Amino acid sequence: MREKYFVFDTNTLISAFLLSNSTSREALNHATALGHLIASEATYTEFSEVLFRKKFDRYFPFAI
Repeated sequence: MREKYFVFDTNTLISAFLLSNSTSREALNHATALGHLIASEATYTEFSEVLFRKKFDRYFPFAI
């Protein structure tokens, strides 16, 4: 059987990370249960830059 690989865009990853009951989280959970999540270095960079924008501060109960 061939291995399965899944690619998510940054917007979907942010939604999945921040909202535990979102459709994006369900899709991510399903994808990781079936195979491997893959991403480019550019996606990782964009994810970290977007996640630490001020508008997302309310999702983190701690100060960095």
